[in-house]
Amino acid sequence: ARGRRARAAALAGAAGLGIGLFLGLCLVFLLEYLDDSIRFPEMIERVLGVPLMGVIPTGDKKRSDQNAIALEVHSDPRSSMAEAYRSVRTALQFSTSHGAPKRMLVTSTTRDEGKSTTALALAINLAQMGHHVLLVDGDMRNPSVHKMLGMTNDLGLSNLLSDDTRAETLIQPTIVPNLSVLT
Repeated sequence: ARGRRARAAALAGAAGLGIGLFLGLCLVFLLEYLDDSIRFPEMIERVLGVPLMGVIPTGDKKRSDQNAIALEVHSDPRSSMAEAYRSVRTALQFSTSHGAPKRMLVTSTTRDEGKSTTALALAINLAQMGHHVLLVDGDMRNPSVHKMLGMTNDLGLSNLLSDDTRAETLIQPTIVPNLSVLT
């Protein structure tokens, strides 16, 4: 009787293990099937139906503000980061029949994805082509363009929106020729 119980317990344990393994694999496949995140740049055009403008490599988060990633486009035009932003600029130039859009908005769904870095790098790239560029830092909660450029943030967009202050008095020139900023 003892042998039968031991075999029955072993059989029940093996069946439980098999069922648990089967259910675990089913859960993994279900989660993979339901996952609609985009993992590779090549998936953008296929999934979203929009053209990919370019791929920017992940920057080094440990840099200091004086060595901002976006300023690398200006200070080291031969870097891989500068080349990546130039390819995005070129793609923007060919995105419409009349060249790059006159106005652009850079946004994202979460914080710390590089909105300000991308906006500044693209503004620098366009300014280097001889275009007069005005970069407006519209991030009212966590403005950072002024930090990257080493500028003050005493007056800016919030003053323009709340006062009768003229925009011309709030726009600041930068170290990059043809680039001005409204902080």
